[in-house]
Amino acid sequence: MNRRELSRLFSTSAVHIALWYVCVYVLLVGAALLVFYWASSRYVDAQLEAGLQQEFVSLRDLGANEGVAALAAAIEKRSQAGSEQGRFYLLVDATGDKLAGNFTGWPEELDDRVSLDESVHTAWIDDDMNPIAAADEDSYWPVIGKQYQDGGVLVVARSVEQSEALQMFSIYALSGLLLVIVALALAMGLFIGRSILGRIDKIIETAASIMCGEFAQRMPLSDRGDEFDELSTRLNDMLSRIEHLMQGMRDVTDNVAHDLRSPLTRMRNRLDVVLLEHRSPEEYRQEIELAITDSEELMRSFNAILQIAQTEAGAIRSSMEAVDLAGLATTVSEFYRPVAQQHQQCLIVDAASPVSVSGNRDLLSQALGNLLDNAIKYTPDGGLITVTAIHTGVAAQFSIADNGLGIPAAERDRVLQRFVRLDQARSSPGNGLGLSLVSAVAGLHSAALELGDNGPGLIVTLSFPAELT
Repeated sequence: MNRRELSRLFSTSAVHIALWYVCVYVLLVGAALLVFYWASSRYVDAQLEAGLQQEFVSLRDLGANEGVAALAAAIEKRSQAGSEQGRFYLLVDATGDKLAGNFTGWPEELDDRVSLDESVHTAWIDDDMNPIAAADEDSYWPVIGKQYQDGGVLVVARSVEQSEALQMFSIYALSGLLLVIVALALAMGLFIGRSILGRIDKIIETAASIMCGEFAQRMPLSDRGDEFDELSTRLNDMLSRIEHLMQGMRDVTDNVAHDLRSPLTRMRNRLDVVLLEHRSPEEYRQEIELAITDSEELMRSFNAILQIAQTEAGAIRSSMEAVDLAGLATTVSEFYRPVAQQHQQCLIVDAASPVSVSGNRDLLSQALGNLLDNAIKYTPDGGLITVTAIHTGVAAQFSIADNGLGIPAAERDRVLQRFVRLDQARSSPGNGLGLSLVSAVAGLHSAALELGDNGPGLIVTLSFPAELT
């Protein structure tokens, strides 16, 4: 790993978090070590003093019961093994002569530092007073002493060497454990950081490919189901949506160039002819009216394209309100009923019970109107058209069924695209944007749009999710 990669690795959030955790952990464990050292020292000192007190009491009672000679004999016996065990004794007479014990001399500070009151005190013990001590092992020891009425003194002491060694061993062990944990935490942070960088690099590579024009590329997914997979899934959904919109834009451009060229060319040719040929005022008027009709057709197409684009972009989502699909179906059907009657078509509305959804009333009205207009347009004279609005218990639905020409199953997805008109519909007026608007309105309302076979004819169903009802 070169310096640049190492610098990039240490700049990752995972390593930063690991370092913060290590710092906090070191502080906490350091504080815990101090508390442990203090508590263990107090405990060891208490145990040492308790043992010292117990041994002193046994020697004191022995001297009181059996005399100084028995006490001296017991001290000599204990002194033989006591030095190795950290136990030290001293028994002197009134003149200061040593009677028994393994102290090599009298502590110079004993009279000043220790009260001979049979309670535990600390006294400075030089290493030359300890027969087995190495150089520079001076320290404070717990001692307890008693002065007899004849002037003799009994002193019992305990070495702190073993307790200090135990405490230092504990500190070294815990410190070593702390270092191991810190090293593991850093290693884990580096490992996680490198793993995260690997996944981020894949996302960056994919993004670079997409920026170079490979719009079919998608962010890689793993089997972990973690936050990176969730982010990649959202990005992939966004990329799919962008790709769909870009494809739609290309299709719109192609379709506009193809489908709007004819009325523009027709209008241009008609106006050129009018300019070149001398005609009567009535003929001029007719040509101008035809040109106006062509321009109105163009305006309707452009307005429909704009409305579809706004709907797909969700620009009208803020104007949602409670809409009764049953009432809306009845109102729109009554508006188109005279047109159906002109073709001797039977228009039936099955919407007795209210069916409420949250939606845009104007767009839903236009979508229902487009579906009714198509049904009337492609159903033969004398045909049947049924408009239904119901609530299934899990979704609100309205559907329009007819017994007209229908749409082949292979073409049902394609007719939802802009400017797509089947060959059988070319003879009828229209711009191929009606079902595109219906599809956009369905997408805005998160509704499912389904084109099915009515046997014969077509049935179009819009199903609104439960959260909108």
